[in-house]
Amino acid sequence: MSPIDRLTSLFEKFPGIGPRQARRFVQYLLTSSPALRQDISEQIRSLGTQTAQCKKCYRWFTKESKSVLCPICGDEHREKSLLFVVEKDADIDNVERSNYKGLYFVLGGIIPLAAEEPEKHIRLRELLRCAEEARPAEIILGLSATTEGDHTREIIQEKLRLPAQTGGFSPKISSLGRGLSTGSELEYADPDTIEQAFGNRH
Repeated sequence: MSPIDRLTSLFEKFPGIGPRQARRFVQYLLTSSPALRQDISEQIRSLGTQTAQCKKCYRWFTKESKSVLCPICGDEHREKSLLFVVEKDADIDNVERSNYKGLYFVLGGIIPLAAEEPEKHIRLRELLRCAEEARPAEIILGLSATTEGDHTREIIQEKLRLPAQTGGFSPKISSLGRGLSTGSELEYADPDTIEQAFGNRH
């Protein structure tokens, strides 16, 4: 396989990128300056050496110290009584533009409708452990307003409520209100809509 075809196939692995757009990326790089291609190459390499995944919320962050926690989890001024569960890192970046000041947990995806083993698609065990250790007063499920998002929400709610049935940890579990239109992803919602969804959570 030629370098052009190989790079095109790699770009096709990006979310939402098809063969035609992937080929356009490669053509752009071919006509770009060597300095730009070098800079892109160096920045990709730096992802492996200058970033880390938070040991508490599983968000990726830029390492500026030896801390194993991201700046949000390490911030003593964050509201510890709130834990906001999101699908992916990009959701956090968007929510931070609203007035939310609590903590987060990144699931790493959602559960397909036909999945027989939900634990293989999201960080379910890690979420349960995080909730037990942090013991927030409220866990907010900020998942996409889609069929799979609703399916994932139901499974998480069921698992989080199990300890309460045996007298264990029992937080309030809420979901964002439908300020988010059906079919939308949190990553693309504007801050005002997210703030409205927080106010309408149930």
